[in-house]
Amino acid sequence: MREGATIFDNVVHIHNLSEDNVIEPMGRLAQNFFYRNLRETRGEGVDYGRFAQAWSAREVGNLLFHPGSQIDYAMVQTVPMFDLYVDGLDAVERQHELVRLFPDAVVFCGGTDPMLRGLNTAMHDLDHQIVDLGARSIKFYTAHTGGMSWRMDDPKVAFPMYERMLEHGVDIAQVHKGNPIGPEPLAALAAHDVGEAALAFPQMRFIIHHLGVPYEDETIAIAARYPNIYLSMSTWINFIEVAPRLTAERLGKALYGVGSDRILFGSEAPIGPDPQSLLDAVWNFQIPEDLREGYGYPAISDADRAKMCGGNLLDLLGMPPLAESAVAS
Repeated sequence: MREGATIFDNVVHIHNLSEDNVIEPMGRLAQNFFYRNLRETRGEGVDYGRFAQAWSAREVGNLLFHPGSQIDYAMVQTVPMFDLYVDGLDAVERQHELVRLFPDAVVFCGGTDPMLRGLNTAMHDLDHQIVDLGARSIKFYTAHTGGMSWRMDDPKVAFPMYERMLEHGVDIAQVHKGNPIGPEPLAALAAHDVGEAALAFPQMRFIIHHLGVPYEDETIAIAARYPNIYLSMSTWINFIEVAPRLTAERLGKALYGVGSDRILFGSEAPIGPDPQSLLDAVWNFQIPEDLREGYGYPAISDADRAKMCGGNLLDLLGMPPLAESAVAS
């Protein structure tokens, strides 16, 4: 906890970045992207051999929940990029291991792909991940190489998956938008399709990751119009110390357009800054006065921090704040 607020990290992964998991040549571009991103956001040299490994659940768990950490909960997310990595990068079983190690602190987010896996297999994936593994959310990646991209508003490909999720009581869909990793088509990373999906399924909640960068203005405009669309800080917030002005502009736009009620803190651990250090930077961050005066961006209050850094995700999942659950027990 931090200043009485429950802290919930929306995005962590158990990456398999080992060389034998990379699909050449497309996956090599993704591998290089991840390594460059890590070096940029850490602000220090990172040995490639240390980076290019199959991270263990124990190792990532220790990054999140060490004795000095204020992070209370984390959501571990599956990544189904089977066009770039043999196991998709973050395989279901490897992610769920973090839940087994930290059952009281980790929530499982499954993932599948109707094009790379086929729709029938994707539906079976949903059944298994939700019923057998307890997934509370599902992560999707719509942009792929080789003409395999798809849209979140496709009634034949996407809608059956949402319907199956709802049958199982899961109403949170998350989607990677922007933040191109490999050679996937950039247009498929725009978030326009999420707005139509949110309109068609008002009972669902959709979380857009990465602010759709470089389409951040469009992403914010879409989220502003649909109350069931949320924005994750994943990846772009990692530049808060190395590019504070850019981060302030992005966060200011998001706060102005969407509000602190629908923004979620996510560290992208282990590829990014140390999670606790990132939390420190986010918690202490303020929109500069000139941006507040010049663009009308709001100042960040303690209430905003508490919501973005945990309260909003707790509400989405129907979980009580840690202090309340501790009292109840």
